[in-house]
This record gives sequence, C-alpha cells and structure tokens, in this order.
Amino acid sequence: MSKAILKGLAGLVLLLVLAVAYLLYDVRARVPESTYPLAAPASTSPDPRPVLVFGASGQTGIELVKLLRARGDAVTAAVRASSDRTELEALGVDFVVADALDAESVTRAAASDDFRAIVSSLYCRDCQPSVDDVGNINVAEGAKAAGVPRMLMISTIGAGDSYDSANLISRYILRDVLPKKTAAENHLIASGQPYTIIRPGGLLTGPPTGRGYLSEDRNAFGFIRRADLARMLVAVLDDRNTISKIFAAADPEIKSPFGQDEAK
Repeated sequence: MSKAILKGLAGLVLLLVLAVAYLLYDVRARVPESTYPLAAPASTSPDPRPVLVFGASGQTGIELVKLLRARGDAVTAAVRASSDRTELEALGVDFVVADALDAESVTRAAASDDFRAIVSSLYCRDCQPSVDDVGNINVAEGAKAAGVPRMLMISTIGAGDSYDSANLISRYILRDVLPKKTAAENHLIASGQPYTIIRPGGLLTGPPTGRGYLSEDRNAFGFIRRADLARMLVAVLDDRNTISKIFAAADPEIKSPFGQDEAK
C-alpha cells in the first residue's frame, strides 16, 4: 500500500474521530443561567375539578397520572376505544373515549366535565396522521371550545424558537417531529386558549432525582427523567403564573445520556 493511500486513510480516520468527538460534545447539556422559581407541588389538590389527560397511557402520561392521583386529584383519561386501560384503571381514573385525530370526539371529551385543565402528552414519531400536530391542534381547539381554563402541552426542545438549542443528533432523529410540534405550539399560542408549553430535552426512565428545572432561556438543553418532568407538570398546574409561558425542562446534573447512572 502506497504512502499516499496510507496518509489518505489516516486523514479519514482523523476526520472520523473529530466528527465523533464533536457529536459527543454537542450532545452534552447546556444549563441556563436562570431558571423559573417553581414551587414544589401542593401535597393535596388545590382544586376539586378533574384534570383531563390526553396521552395518559404513555410513559410520561402514566407518571403524571400517578402523581395526581397520589395527592387526590380527580383525573380523567382520554383514551381510544381500543386502548389498554389496565394500568390506568389500577390508579382509579375516570375515562372518556376520544381519538386525538378525531376533532369531534376531542371536543366532546373536553366538554364532558368541568375540567380545571387539559394536559396533552401526545407523541408518536412514526404515526400517520400525526398526533404531534393534528392531535395537539385538536386538543387545543377542544379546550377552547369547552372553555377549559388552561391547557398544558408537552412539546420538545428543538420545536419553535428553540430549534438551535437542540443538538445535531436530536435534530436528525426528530427531523419529522419538530416541524409538527412547532405547528402545534404555534396553533395553541394563536388560538387564545390559555396555555403552558413544556419542552423537555431527552427523556429518560428511572426514579426521580428531584433536581429538574424549568427555564425560559431558549438556549437551554438537557435531559430529564419522566418522573421529574411529571412532578414539575403537577407544580405548573398549581401555579397560575406559568400561564402563557414556554419552558425548557431538564436536570442540571445529567450532563449527557451516555455512561451515567442518571441515564440508566
């Protein structure tokens, strides 16, 4: 093998090493300078009216419902007729049948009780049609039509004006999702429906750490366990000052999803 070929191969290997090093650096968390002073959630429900949850059977939805029910909140889960209700039934929730992609059924669900809030944790990267835009837009319209006092939407860092905050890997993986989440965010903001939008970074499994933060800094990026995100969602429900705000959500101690106990 000639020296020229060897030098060329060495150059390619160096470029590959540099590219991998950059991606590993790029995926690291960026902790904001300021965070929102979110108080811990109340120990008991401050409002007897139920909370309607879309996406309740998903991983984040289940964590949220667990916390709400643990402190005595009434919870109604919006589920499709074919959904598995086993885990939710064990938590003692009520149900209303609604398909997020069917605007009429969503509107009926939103008007089926005197809800104090609607939470949407809808997400499906590969679903067609997509609940990330169509589903969330339907929920926003249903909440507005029913006069629900507020809606919480779980989006993602990288949507809307936080696109530059997401790392290259996240932008690639979520390349089809980010425009849809952005469309849903924009629709909700313009709808006149009182809202709070929460944008977590990478979502991880595992027990809560209690270190999660919310920030209005659009440069924030990080990772957070679903259990911590759910705890902050409950606190946001208790805090009317979070209405009309968009927050990034992350854990400052989880610097990367690789090789750390927090990411297990």
